[in-house]
Amino acid sequence: MKLKGLFKSIGLAGGLFAAAAGTAVAADAPAPFDGSKKVHIAMIRQMVEGEFMQMYQAGADRQADLMGIKLTTFGKNMDNQAQANFVYQAINMGVDGIIIDHGLTETMKKPAADAIAKGIPVVAFDVDLQHPEVNQIAQDDHMLGELSLKALMEDYNSQANVGYVYVAGILPLDKRHVAFEKVKEANPGIKEIARTGTLESPFSVKNAEQVKAVLRANPEINAYFAPFDEFGKGVIMALEENNMTDKVKVYTADISTQDIQLMIKDGSPWAATAATNPAAIGAVSVRAIAKKIAGEELPKDITIPPMLFTQQMLKDAGVKNMKQLRAKFPKFNHVERAMAPWIPVDKKGLF
Repeated sequence: MKLKGLFKSIGLAGGLFAAAAGTAVAADAPAPFDGSKKVHIAMIRQMVEGEFMQMYQAGADRQADLMGIKLTTFGKNMDNQAQANFVYQAINMGVDGIIIDHGLTETMKKPAADAIAKGIPVVAFDVDLQHPEVNQIAQDDHMLGELSLKALMEDYNSQANVGYVYVAGILPLDKRHVAFEKVKEANPGIKEIARTGTLESPFSVKNAEQVKAVLRANPEINAYFAPFDEFGKGVIMALEENNMTDKVKVYTADISTQDIQLMIKDGSPWAATAATNPAAIGAVSVRAIAKKIAGEELPKDITIPPMLFTQQMLKDAGVKNMKQLRAKFPKFNHVERAMAPWIPVDKKGLF
């Protein structure tokens, strides 16, 4: 997504922006965002599959374009060693800052520490790098889990036999798992019947294979908690193949155009999803590393609040895609995190 020349005539609070050597520069921007050099940021990704990840990338690209930043993205889906190696590649390129997107603590904490030791600031999205100088960007994953499960409990009057899709060791999933454990403890009528989960690609297909077997072995399951939309898609595929879409409702996290279309489809078992705007999170990630490069104050933890979308909400609003979702639910569009007067935001308020 390239938006060359976008700032030829945009004025924002905090200063007018003008093109300077191909870079959008605010009149009061701190160095090195004052036009003194081309800022280069690397984004190192573990997970690139799925619409959420694509929208996250689009939001990061958009924010970087608005700021005149060169953003280089590295990613090989679910290859943890490659992700660690990419950090060293970025260090050798002499980048000004690094965003680490997802990953495993054990493979990423040393590369991150080595980058910081070289004087390169680091922020992280959805991975704990166990370093005091790394700012952590995250969805409020506890709330994501809680909102989705609240919808489940309301639909089932807190009495449900639940199938569960979960993979341990992925920070956002671990946090959503904590929410599920708390809900089960506080609500004895919510019973976990079976648990599966894989991050083997393609996520939806591989999880569908596991869930099909679970459904055959556990016909008493009448609800599914799958707190990642790719997991949810797998559950729905399994329900369709087992002719059980009228017997089990699905509750998940994240949202995309494909998710919306699956939710509003006639007879869909997808009842609700809790979500943040992935494009907004990508933009926040770029703004956060920019503020860090500029030496500005930044909270240690930057948490993005979610919203709950039920199937009925989407149908009542006539929403069929993400563009319509943003139009009908403007609260979803913009995340007031890692802001500064000199940092431009999308003029449509999408990020």
